[in-house]
Amino acid sequence: MVPENRELIKSLMQAKESIVSGEVKRGVEIIEKVVNSSNIKQSNWVICNVIDAAECETVVETLNLIGKIFDITACGNLKRVVTCFMKKGIDSDYVDLALSALVERRREDQLDKILAEVSEVDPRFLVKLAQAYAKLGNKRKEEELLRHACEKGLKEACRDINQVYSRIT
Repeated sequence: MVPENRELIKSLMQAKESIVSGEVKRGVEIIEKVVNSSNIKQSNWVICNVIDAAECETVVETLNLIGKIFDITACGNLKRVVTCFMKKGIDSDYVDLALSALVERRREDQLDKILAEVSEVDPRFLVKLAQAYAKLGNKRKEEELLRHACEKGLKEACRDINQVYSRIT
């Protein structure tokens, strides 16, 4: 292993440990110092580890600070990205990225787990989930989620239900 690579891994481990233990700013500073365009691909694992191991609040904060430099779609636990943002009630591009990647991987089971894991869901997220189910071909689940979002007062969902219903029948 090349000394530079060893130092990079050591620094990224230190950054991950800082972030996971709640010292987000310290971990982010380390990442900003050591990650650059020539090592970004080999550094991507650090964001996946943070998504897996950190508290939801920390995951959201970290992604908002440095998520743009990483490819979160390469991570295995995309469900956690969606549930963390949903629990915080924060709509984000990261939710869209994660849902798109789950759809691309045909992971309807992960969408089901998201719904099971988060009890009170902002209607905006219900619409996003409905769209993901629609892309996977599950029109009944799409309609159910849109109806639920409509009942929660999201007018956009109420308009969309009629379009979905006409496609189902």
